[in-house]
Amino acid sequence: MEAKTIIKKELLDYMQSIQFVVLLAVVVVLFLANGFVSGKKYSQQISAYNQRVSKVYPSTVRTILYREPSPLLFMAEGGDKYCPNGYELKPKGVLDAMPSGPRNFKMPVIPELDWSFIIKTIFSLYVILLGYTAISGEKEQGTLRLVLSNSIGRVNLLMAKYTSILLTVIVPLVTGIVLSLVIIGIFVPKILTLGNLLRTLMMLVLSLVYLSVFAFLSLLVSSLIHRSSLVLLMLLAVWVLFAVIIPNTSGILSRRFSKVPSEYQTARQIGPMINQQVWAKINEVKERVNRGEIKTAEEAKKETDRAFNEGQEDLIKHYKSYDDAMKQRAAMAQNMSRLSPTALFQYASESIAQTGTKREEHFLKNARNYATIYDRYILEKVGKVVGTASWSFSTTFIVNGKKVPINSPMPEEYRGDKSDFPHFVENQPSLALSLRDALFDIAVLMLWNIVLAVLAFSAFIFADVR
Repeated sequence: MEAKTIIKKELLDYMQSIQFVVLLAVVVVLFLANGFVSGKKYSQQISAYNQRVSKVYPSTVRTILYREPSPLLFMAEGGDKYCPNGYELKPKGVLDAMPSGPRNFKMPVIPELDWSFIIKTIFSLYVILLGYTAISGEKEQGTLRLVLSNSIGRVNLLMAKYTSILLTVIVPLVTGIVLSLVIIGIFVPKILTLGNLLRTLMMLVLSLVYLSVFAFLSLLVSSLIHRSSLVLLMLLAVWVLFAVIIPNTSGILSRRFSKVPSEYQTARQIGPMINQQVWAKINEVKERVNRGEIKTAEEAKKETDRAFNEGQEDLIKHYKSYDDAMKQRAAMAQNMSRLSPTALFQYASESIAQTGTKREEHFLKNARNYATIYDRYILEKVGKVVGTASWSFSTTFIVNGKKVPINSPMPEEYRGDKSDFPHFVENQPSLALSLRDALFDIAVLMLWNIVLAVLAFSAFIFADVR
């Protein structure tokens, strides 16, 4: 008996089963729903984005940088709805996030019906249902020893079963992907570009690499345990660990082990810092005025502006250290969750689709590059770049016997022609850059495959088939 014969037999058995028919029906419904919902949603998002961008008024005081909706949210949403629609940019590179979509704190978070959700739940479970009886089931029926009495060999037999499982999965997976793309293409034809179709192909390959992990895992457990019911129970427990427990507890653990002050604690630190670092410097300038070291109102204003700017820079550093600590906590949570192949698949999917944290990082990089151009424009038009502070001060100095009001410096609006105002353009990451972002997660997924393959073949070679 040849390996090809076994593959054909296994494929025929799988595709004639009620499990396959049910999966195909469920997949068709889910991917069609994904296409309808995603296509309609993207049309609404891009329309709202174009309206917002058209209302951006050229200003040397502040401007708004809007985030263009990702056309590939249907592949991996990545929490995009909780990200800000854009950032308010002020002079000296100050970026303030605009309000984002509200989270539902009263009910559990409902996952998005994107490709990554369908694949990492429905398809991974189906692979387990295909593989849990691959070895133990045949041994219980007494057919395993009969098959191995032929010249096929154990390695070829296990490889044939592995191949038949993946080939069986490919049929509904490709069917669902094609249906989703057709529906989305009807709503938004411009989404179906060559670059996006290549990302779709990358997503398909990534999905097979991910599902291969569960195929090898099923063959491993089926070779070690000789009762199919126990095999299924063990595999379902591992699936819950990978798909639910590890990804959902990583955030809790990262908050437990990372020492980051809360927003309230951070806000409480700002008041004393202003008094210590800013007002102390301003009072020092006032004393110099009283001693006669500063003789003109212009010089006093210049010195208080300098003191204010130095204090403002200290406050910006403080806020930045808080933001960096929050990013480190998020990175810790992601790294902890990467113990699960399901999380690896999710992050790699987001990198390919350019959604989630990677998309936000690329957008902020574009925003910071534009901030340099924006400051240069302000300097050219106004003659100076004054940062906008989150707070202000007002006091009075006595200079040469006269009261001189001293206020915190404020940005100036240029009143002349601003037809040459530089417009923000978000550069989309290339396919090569997306692949580079996903490379680590894909590599670890491949490592999972290698380790489980070695263990599965080793277990089956030494298994008792009597």
